[in-house]
Amino acid sequence: MSNHPNTLIDPVIIASYIKNPIFFLANAGLFKNHIAAKLLRYLYCIEVKRFEDTGSKSLDNTAAFDQSSQHLAANGNIYIAIEGTSYMERVLRPLKTGFARIGFQAITSHAKGQEIFILPIGLNYEKHDKSGFDLEINVGESIPFSHYLVDYDHHNQATIKDLTTEMRSVLEALVIHTEDLDEEALLLNIDAQFYGKIKQNPSNVFEEHRSILQHIKRWKQKRSIAFNTWENMFTQFAALLDNYSLSLKILSQVFYKTFPLKEKMVLAALGFPIYFYAWLNHFIAIWVPRWINKKLDLYIGYTSTVKILAAIILAPINHTLVFILISNYLSINLALINLLLLPVSFWFLFQYERNIHDLNHYFKWNKLNDSVKKSIVNQFSELLDIWQNEEEKIKISLS
Repeated sequence: MSNHPNTLIDPVIIASYIKNPIFFLANAGLFKNHIAAKLLRYLYCIEVKRFEDTGSKSLDNTAAFDQSSQHLAANGNIYIAIEGTSYMERVLRPLKTGFARIGFQAITSHAKGQEIFILPIGLNYEKHDKSGFDLEINVGESIPFSHYLVDYDHHNQATIKDLTTEMRSVLEALVIHTEDLDEEALLLNIDAQFYGKIKQNPSNVFEEHRSILQHIKRWKQKRSIAFNTWENMFTQFAALLDNYSLSLKILSQVFYKTFPLKEKMVLAALGFPIYFYAWLNHFIAIWVPRWINKKLDLYIGYTSTVKILAAIILAPINHTLVFILISNYLSINLALINLLLLPVSFWFLFQYERNIHDLNHYFKWNKLNDSVKKSIVNQFSELLDIWQNEEEKIKISLS
């Protein structure tokens, strides 16, 4: 079981690490279409009803729980997104009790005399809806249901609730968990504020997030008035940057003098022919899924899912057509070389787009008049100084 911040991507990620076949609990709303239902069952999905889908005060999941129980008794694996619903956030939502009900039903019926284990997993996405960013997977200690059987025999409902509460504590230690969306926004903005200083890299981004959150929570606890004052200042500053369409990450690099302007300009100029080549090579596989996602106008949590599902279908068509065109109008050797270059050109395409994105924000900053730039830099510096001073004060008070 895991938290559920990224819809269909979460179970796919988990399943990719499990060697044996794994079943999934999937909400009943996905089974309404006959063809979709057939496909989902073929992909090991077990239909389960949720209050969010039916609006009913009582749900009958007897068949789903019985099927799950039998599967576990046969030494099977089941993945459960324990929050029940998926939101693209770093907020751990209330946990559902279904996992406990299924486990206890299995170990007291079909799997009696066997052991059923819970394997808690925490998923932390650097960016939920973007490709090419990091994902941290934290696996906790496995927990046997047999440890709770005596309590369950005497007080089954209370034991289910207690186990669910315990699982929340376990998951909170495995995920980067913010109290609410405001705290998450603050976390990401502070992370961007320090980007130019630490030159973020994949090896430290999640530790940086944990460090920032720890300081926020300690500051709230030890010096709440000072924190609230600073938070209001920071929120107003972020709104000011939005008003000028400026990136806090790029501003941080400007402030710390770490923005690699020359390298980015060289890449933008010299890399354009390669980018155009990559654009032609992957047009159907990348831009058509982007267009489909835009046209569907779904909740942002489904962005990654829609793009990946579309690409699974369109990428083979795309690359087959390119191969046929090159082999027919140029040569088979060039077609084979182009095939080998597909992964490299795909990677370069995204790197080039990020490069252009950063340059665009840098030039927006550069176009501002000197007085505005000076005011923004002064506010940035003041916020930074207060953060660092409070960090020292809290360290002293703790020691």
